Amino acid sequence: MRRCLSIAATALLAFLLAVQASAQTAQASAQNTPQALKATYDQAMQAKDWPAALSAAQQLVDASATSANLFLLGNAQLYAAKATDEEEASLATYDRALAAAEQEKPAQGQSDTAWKDGVAKIYVGRGNALLKLKRNAEAIDAYNRSAALSSNPGQAYFNICAVLYNTGDMENGPNACRKAAAVDPTRADTWFVLGSFLFANAKFDAQGKVLITEEGREALQKYLELAPAGPHAADVKAMLDMCAK
Repeated sequence: MRRCLSIAATALLAFLLAVQASAQTAQASAQNTPQALKATYDQAMQAKDWPAALSAAQQLVDASATSANLFLLGNAQLYAAKATDEEEASLATYDRALAAAEQEKPAQGQSDTAWKDGVAKIYVGRGNALLKLKRNAEAIDAYNRSAALSSNPGQAYFNICAVLYNTGDMENGPNACRKAAAVDPTRADTWFVLGSFLFANAKFDAQGKVLITEEGREALQKYLELAPAGPHAADVKAMLDMCAK
């Protein structure tokens, strides 16, 4: 009798272990679905947990090397990059994403708006990678390519505006910022950069006040209207105080 009970207990234990293993396998499988991996990626990027973001993105690419998944991997690589070769790796991934997107292009006659917007995002990422590599002219070209494809090119045009500002291109910068403001007038930083360009280009009057143009004044005021407590608010107020009335 005891032997029968022992055999029964052993069989029950084996059954319970099998059920537990099956449950763990199912749980692991659920965690590795594209939806779960994308959620993990989004959370990791928001938390700036680059290793976790890289892992999730790489698993997505391993499962399906679509342009969208390669774009996510390129972003994770770029943010995680600590050396030039890692930045170049992200650039190569964006190039892979563009090549994949070309294969995914809708057939003639089908709507291609979503596809174009996806490619536009890849070009922004590529531009960001080039910018990190200090290849500014190529970065601007990538942003322009993005703007030409995107249904909402505000980010691309703002990036051009910002690059020209950071490189001190006083000749071309204002027009780039005007283009960005025309596309997305709600982006406060665009108005700050435009106002800063026009402030820096202004002359002084006899009292040492800055003779900023009306456009420049309005740009600075627009920044304060959109971001009264923004990171540049104190600088904008100081610039306005320095301007002739």
